[in-house]
Amino acid sequence: MPRQNTVQNEEYRPHIKALNRFAGAVMRLGFRVGELDADSICDEARRRTGLTDWGDEEFLGRLDRLVELSKAADITHIARIILRQTCVQAVANRLKMEHYLKENPQIILPKIERPIFVLGFPRTGTTLLQNLLSLEEGRRALQFWEIISPVPVCDDPVEDRRRRIKISDRMLRMALVMAPEMQAVHEIHSTTAEECWPLFWPTFAVLSQDLQSGIGEFGDYLMNNDMTHAYRYYKRTLQVLLHQRPATNVVLKCPEHLWFIDSLLEAFPDACIVWTHRDPADSIASYCSLISLSRRMLFGRFDPRDVGDHISKRFLTGVQRAMKAREGRDPSQFLDIDFATLVKDPARQIRQINSYFGLPQSEQTEVAVQRWLDTKREDSRGSHVYSADRYGLNGPEIHEKYAEYIDGYSVSLRTAAK
Repeated sequence: MPRQNTVQNEEYRPHIKALNRFAGAVMRLGFRVGELDADSICDEARRRTGLTDWGDEEFLGRLDRLVELSKAADITHIARIILRQTCVQAVANRLKMEHYLKENPQIILPKIERPIFVLGFPRTGTTLLQNLLSLEEGRRALQFWEIISPVPVCDDPVEDRRRRIKISDRMLRMALVMAPEMQAVHEIHSTTAEECWPLFWPTFAVLSQDLQSGIGEFGDYLMNNDMTHAYRYYKRTLQVLLHQRPATNVVLKCPEHLWFIDSLLEAFPDACIVWTHRDPADSIASYCSLISLSRRMLFGRFDPRDVGDHISKRFLTGVQRAMKAREGRDPSQFLDIDFATLVKDPARQIRQINSYFGLPQSEQTEVAVQRWLDTKREDSRGSHVYSADRYGLNGPEIHEKYAEYIDGYSVSLRTAAK
């Protein structure tokens, strides 16, 4: 008997609908908890922090575009509150970062040498690679708590970590209230290694917001603008994080980098880029299931076929931009990893990656890799059930649209979409 899809509900559950009605009533009474206005958001961030210097104002245009497009998209009352608070926190983090660096002029930001960037569509083994690559002594990934709160909140390192973890724990609990299915789709804890795209929030150059919401005008806006400045800000934030928790090397994971490889290499010219490849008919369907949770949170419901159409088109643009960006680049900076090969023997792939880029790997790391692989995760392979048909995805059609990518990287095709 076929198992049920992990994501069953296509609209808010009854208690979330009731909460949304209550949020609407509060907003109608004049409370500004869901006001989507760039000036109001910036004012609240300044009030919350007591700070006024956020550095350059390059981010303001993107903030304004994001909130205006989100208002036009008619997101729910709850979503308006969540988005406003996300934006306020992003501006607040920007204010705190400027203050932190100004108040600590003795800080020498570390040089980032040969960072490892794990790219590839979501659901192609990027999480596995990030976790295994970061097991090498002296090398690390970014944990969720520091990505969400990149600026220290106090001088005592132990207390600072505790308080920042408390902030991220609260955020994760709220996320599970809205989408309890997330635990099976992608398990996140405050101390797990996660994607680095939230570090772009202070610049509002967040392509993930397009992918999650389906508001294509925002993604188009980002792709038609120079992202170099956003990547430089991202790099400085990363340097601050590595100053707090030093490492000789760092492993970063974020599928959105695929769309902006040129800007990434402008900021990190010696980057080691690992691109994971999986049958797009599989990876798109899996990601649609994940992203439908965000779509439901934003709009109170989601249309599976609309999700499938948007993601399949966006991913195609992503590979096209990435392939073009690789033209004329030093091929030794890129290593392509096949998903089927990766899951068959992950430890061997880790050795291959380290060898290819001339990076160290100790015997202790091999033991740590095997220990990690032997640990059962709640979102381990097979726990996330989804159907390509539900999202209007047809394997042969996707293979035809992605033919240049599939042929160019010899992507293994498991089967037609089911």
